[in-house]
Amino acid sequence: IIKPRLLRGDPPDLILDERLPIWLLIAADKLVPFTDALGETAYGGSKPWGETFATGMLDMFQSDGQVYAIPAAYGAWLCWYDARQFREKGWAVPETWDEFLDLCARIQSEGVAPIALQGKYVNFYGWNTYVSLVHRVGGLAAINRINALEPGAFSHRDAVRAAALLQDLAVTHFQKGALAMTHTESQLQFVNNQAAMIFCGIWLENEMKESTPPGFEMRCFAMPSVEGGKGNPAMLHGQGMEYLFVPRDARYPEEAFEFARYLVSPKNAPEMGRSIGVISPLAGGTPRDSVTPTLRSALDVIEGTPGIYNVRVRQLFPEWRTQVMQGALSALMRGDITPEECGRQLDEGLAASIANTDRPLPPYTPYDAARFGEPM
Repeated sequence: IIKPRLLRGDPPDLILDERLPIWLLIAADKLVPFTDALGETAYGGSKPWGETFATGMLDMFQSDGQVYAIPAAYGAWLCWYDARQFREKGWAVPETWDEFLDLCARIQSEGVAPIALQGKYVNFYGWNTYVSLVHRVGGLAAINRINALEPGAFSHRDAVRAAALLQDLAVTHFQKGALAMTHTESQLQFVNNQAAMIFCGIWLENEMKESTPPGFEMRCFAMPSVEGGKGNPAMLHGQGMEYLFVPRDARYPEEAFEFARYLVSPKNAPEMGRSIGVISPLAGGTPRDSVTPTLRSALDVIEGTPGIYNVRVRQLFPEWRTQVMQGALSALMRGDITPEECGRQLDEGLAASIANTDRPLPPYTPYDAARFGEPM
């Protein structure tokens, strides 16, 4: 519905649809930046709206100092488990990768699949798990290499080691048949205790609320640290979610910006937590008493992180995502290709996408690794 309206120059004034190629729209000058609106005072606050967002929440769709889309929710990649099941079985939440693997082996020995996977959509769910491991192994330096589109970034030894860890986890500990499951199929396996853990975003509880049985205590933890890894284990793989943007052809752009500023505001953040089960992208915007115990566990992780990081190539090159990355990660997780071959396929496919692009690529500001105690 939205794409035809964009093409004929009659779009809605404010859009929330992350399936649209936002970077393509930015490059084609089809979006109006939020920069001026972010300078206005936030509803329910005393600071400029832009200063109320948590660190990193406005990073994803920035170009040349302009912010082209703002998030309505906080996104973070976490590992989810049933605290009741862990308590009854005597399983402990792991802090290191070795502890995580030991836990998986113990779970498997007790007849439960350690990890469920939304395998049909590996270019999202598998990708985010891989990116988390890339950071734990190589730190922000590895994330910067990928975001800067450096040749060979995925073939770098840190990215290859992350791929090897993911492959070992998938082949050894993912639930049988996981690569053929949709997100809801695999998540049903999780909430019915057929699989003990699952990697997913903060939306998991809300997405599965109609299917989660009574007594299930959904909780989460961040990706464990990797022995010898360069990444600060307190850093979180995350970004804004549910992005709002204003088309250049909007009839009433000022009203659209005003509504967005009202919607994503200190005034309304607590009620959004209560009513639709999201964590606000605003710093301290979600009172703990406004969300469920499940989301409080996510707040525990968020409040303990010094910063977040994300990788932009998935959004920059949708054709690479579907034509290259999907197949490479699926083959890696099946054990059909080596981690080195996976890195080479990702690099070669990305190089071809960059060479064939007909749009300017947005400049990239690297993460300051030293600021978070990581090697440059």
